[in-house]
Amino acid sequence: MLFIYIASYRVSVTPEEMVVQYKERWDVELPVPNEIIGVWSTKYPARGDGEWVNELRYDLVVNPEQLRDFEEVTDENLIAANRLVNNFINRVQNMYKIQQDEAFKNVIAAYTTNLKPGDYYFHRSENGDFDTFTAIYQKEENRILLFEWHQ
Repeated sequence: MLFIYIASYRVSVTPEEMVVQYKERWDVELPVPNEIIGVWSTKYPARGDGEWVNELRYDLVVNPEQLRDFEEVTDENLIAANRLVNNFINRVQNMYKIQQDEAFKNVIAAYTTNLKPGDYYFHRSENGDFDTFTAIYQKEENRILLFEWHQ
């Protein structure tokens, strides 16, 4: 059942459908983006397992009320918020031994994943951290980056 859900989850064709699927799967309200960019994914995911990085782009500035499930990044939680994305990157590199993988290195280089005070983040973990979801809203770039891990 999980495989069917994840397989259908990946073939969303509209931003509206994608937002609904994230709400159903991770219980997070996301603003409907103008564009969804598949940044990086596991090359050969098996049985719905895999890792994905997606970018949600917005033409209009995202209003903080649209991020009600997110927590605002402050000086006090800055390190913890950044650790979530760093943990995802490290897990992917360690699991697949892809430190030398050009595609993944290019993704990391092209996307500033560091949060700053005034940005927002959301994190959910299930199955003893075998399934994780982290979303970060970067105010300056006016985008949300999604980091998903399913094992």
